[in-house]
Amino acid sequence: MFKIFSKYLLTVLAVILLSNPTIAITGKDISEKVSEWLVSEGVNGKPVFSKTSVYKDCKNNLEIKKLYKNYKTIKVNCSDKNGYQLLIRIKTPNKKSENKNLLNTKIKHNKIFKKKKEKVKTNRIFKVLRLKRSLEKNAIIELDDIELVELSNSSQKSFFSHKKELVGRKLKKNLKTGQLLHPRHLYKKFEVSSGDVISIVSNIGNASVTVSGEAQGSGNLGDLIRVKNLRSGKIIRGYIKKNKIIKIFR
Repeated sequence: MFKIFSKYLLTVLAVILLSNPTIAITGKDISEKVSEWLVSEGVNGKPVFSKTSVYKDCKNNLEIKKLYKNYKTIKVNCSDKNGYQLLIRIKTPNKKSENKNLLNTKIKHNKIFKKKKEKVKTNRIFKVLRLKRSLEKNAIIELDDIELVELSNSSQKSFFSHKKELVGRKLKKNLKTGQLLHPRHLYKKFEVSSGDVISIVSNIGNASVTVSGEAQGSGNLGDLIRVKNLRSGKIIRGYIKKNKIIKIFR
C-alpha cells in the first residue's frame, strides 16, 4: 500500500513541476527566443525545432549563438549547474527564392503604378470640335458650323481641337449635329481643290496679266495642275502659289 501511495505522490509532483512555468520551458518558448535573436541579428530564418518538447527552465539567461560562420545551425546553451545544450537547425530562404520574391514584389508594384497611371489618364479632360448643325456631303466647313467641347473619354484616337484645322475643309459624307469630327470624315486638305476659283497670273515681258480661273484638279504649293480660263474657256496648266494664285507654266 505504501509503495502504491509513493508512486502516486511522485507522479502528482512530476505533473505539478512540469506544469509550473517557473521550472519548465517548452520547445515553443525556445523557438520564439531563437526567432527573436535571429531578428536582432538581421537574419531571415525559421527554427526547425519540436515545439512540444519540455525542458527544465534555465535560471540564467539562455545563451544563443551561431555554431558556424553561417546561421544554418544555432547553439542554445543553459549555463546552470545541471544545464543543457541544444543544437537547432535554421531554415533560411535561398537566394533564388529571395530574388523571385523581389521580382514578384516589383511586378506587383509596377501593376499598381500602371493602374494608377491609367486611372489618371482616363480622368483627363480633352477639348474636341463637333458640328453645331447637320452638314451634307461636299459641304465646306465654316467657322459657325463647329464648336469646342470638353470630354473625359480618352478612347478617342483622332480628333481636332483647333478650329483653323477644319475651316474650309470639305466633307466626304453627311454628318449630323453633335458629330465629333475625325480625319476620315474629310477630304484630303489641299491648298487648291478642284472647282476652286483661282487667279491665273501670266507674265508677258515686264508686264503681268491676271484673270479669273477655275481649278480642274487639286494640289498643294508648287504642284502643277490644270486650270480653266473663265474669260476664254481655255484649259491651261500652272503652278500653285500662295493665296490660290496659279502661275502659268511655259
